Amino acid sequence: MKHAKPTRAWRPVRAYRTKPTPEGVLNAFVFNLCLFLLPIAAAAAVLVIGRDHLYAYEYSEGGARSISTRVERLNGELIQVDFDRLRQWDNLVAMELMENDASAARGFLLSGEEMLPARMANILRRAAADGAGDAAIEVAALQLLTPGTRQRYQAIVPLLSLRPARARPAPGPEETLADSRDFELMARALLSEPETDPLQFVLTGFSLGLAGEMSPSMNAGAVALLAASRRDDFPHALAADIEGLAAQAAPIETFRAAASQVTRGDAGAYENAAQAFRTSVDEQQGARLRGLLAAIGDIALATSPESAATMLTHASGQSDIARLRLLALTAGDRAAAAAKRLPRDGRLVATARGELAMNRDLILALAAAGLSLLGLVAAIALKLYQLTRNTLASVEDADDDYESELLDISVNNWRPL
Repeated sequence: MKHAKPTRAWRPVRAYRTKPTPEGVLNAFVFNLCLFLLPIAAAAAVLVIGRDHLYAYEYSEGGARSISTRVERLNGELIQVDFDRLRQWDNLVAMELMENDASAARGFLLSGEEMLPARMANILRRAAADGAGDAAIEVAALQLLTPGTRQRYQAIVPLLSLRPARARPAPGPEETLADSRDFELMARALLSEPETDPLQFVLTGFSLGLAGEMSPSMNAGAVALLAASRRDDFPHALAADIEGLAAQAAPIETFRAAASQVTRGDAGAYENAAQAFRTSVDEQQGARLRGLLAAIGDIALATSPESAATMLTHASGQSDIARLRLLALTAGDRAAAAAKRLPRDGRLVATARGELAMNRDLILALAAAGLSLLGLVAAIALKLYQLTRNTLASVEDADDDYESELLDISVNNWRPL
């Protein structure tokens, strides 16, 4: 038996080895460089935003309704049992009325769209559909309360539909923090007892106009801030921020040094203490403190001084006061109700979303982050393209090798014995 000879000799399949090329080395370098620069540029952008306070929490008609809706949803989370939503809503309003908290009671009443069952919530939505605002919602929601709660509400809470559509009246002189006699008593205490808490003394001096002109909102803010600072749930971080700002605005040691130089009369007398206080005030830091008091005062004017003190307990630092101010201006009494009943876990503050303002440093950081991200995407896309191309080439070469390794066996190559 004679065997046919193969037309081509057997040979091993070629092993494809990827050799380093200048193109691959450059691609790897670009990928690693962009991977290194991207987190640095992103962190730089975050630091610039925090350093320059680039988030602006200002009132706008477009964002007011969305913030108000988010606050209403938070109030809706206080309803624990779905089949009894109406009674729980009525009980929340009744509890606030028993505590004579008109702002919180109105806040829960106006939040009925998110707190009540769907059928009753639709009644409130139809009441506000024509743009009538909170006054129409309040009138419609009153009809859903039990008769006892409705009667008590009308006796305690001034109805929005019965008052002119204007801002809340500015606080009068009686709402200032203290008078000259209180300031003199605190000045004497500070001069004789160095361990005396200086925050109330500084706020009183500002409220009396010894550090510059004080507007009604600033006075209201001083009242609300002092009330909040005496609460057990006042955040320690916010207290440290405000005490530090007050110490910078009117350093107590500077006040004591100025008071010790008094040559005529008692250093603790009002005239001498007032002059020493004016001397100790730092103009730049004093302007910062007055701006902070004005923001807190806006919260108090949009809700109530008691509600402003409660809302401050949700702040984790001085930077959150601008967000609380936006909440008060947009959600009003709804935010006051949420601040009183919701846990202090940051959810209320998170509902106020500001608008990001751009400056040169932020634009450069974002541009660097964007270029790094584009470089990463380009490097990955190029590598995927190369892998796909090499894979297709390998498949084609394997097919060629398989065809070359076939033996030519035909009938002509066989001969009988």
